[in-house]
Amino acid sequence: MEEKNHPFWRKILNLRTIGILFLVLVGFMFFVLLMDYVIMPWYTKHGQSMELPDVTDKPVDEGITILEEGGFEPVIQDSVYDEQFAPGKIIQQNPLPYSMVKEGRRVYIIVSIGEKPRYMPQLIGLTPQDAEFRLKEQGLTLNQVFYEFSDFYPRGVVINQSLPAAEEVERNQKVNITVSLGQAPTSQEIPNLVGKSLETAEKELESLGVPVGRIRYSYRPKLVPGTILHQSVAAGKSAVQTNSIDLIVSTDEPPPEENREDSLMENMENENEPE
Repeated sequence: MEEKNHPFWRKILNLRTIGILFLVLVGFMFFVLLMDYVIMPWYTKHGQSMELPDVTDKPVDEGITILEEGGFEPVIQDSVYDEQFAPGKIIQQNPLPYSMVKEGRRVYIIVSIGEKPRYMPQLIGLTPQDAEFRLKEQGLTLNQVFYEFSDFYPRGVVINQSLPAAEEVERNQKVNITVSLGQAPTSQEIPNLVGKSLETAEKELESLGVPVGRIRYSYRPKLVPGTILHQSVAAGKSAVQTNSIDLIVSTDEPPPEENREDSLMENMENENEPE
């Protein structure tokens, strides 16, 4: 009985051995694949430094995508005003671009929210110089200066501005101001302009509605340049009957050599010339 069953059991044992060998072979192949595609790549990259891409001046969504695809962890650290970068663009990253860092490193980014809002300053009551300084502080430009008489504001201060205070404005926007000439004169007579500056004379004549005619210059090195030496219409005459007034003004620039002995004053110099 045992001799008859012996070949059968031997056959069973051979099949079991083959199965075990097959399983061992499959397990070995699985181990090789696991080492080749999982363990070894992870082991060789562990601790390896990578170059950090530059994401500055890129939209924040695009920058985050680039960092994540590169194996880094982007973190928005702050959002600040910036005139050079459009809203939503990355203006700074830490670590710096092209730094060698470990994979998975956190990268802190700062995002622009655009240009800081600008508001029109209050200029009324200031001198023109102070008003211009305030405008420059806000990135604005002083355009034209007008002059008017005022019973309330003293001479030389701003009484009006073309844009109301606290209004939001754009960079380099132009602003006009009006400056007080003080109280209006009670008489309409031509004033004595000799000895005054050209700017002052023009303002006084403008207030009377009398235009300045021809302006000529005479070399007077001892006088402040721009000083009125002579007026074609004498002081005290009616402004209503005066069409225009010609002026002779001092200058510190000598005339050409061939004309140096010629005098622009000719016979018009008189006792009204300032000393």
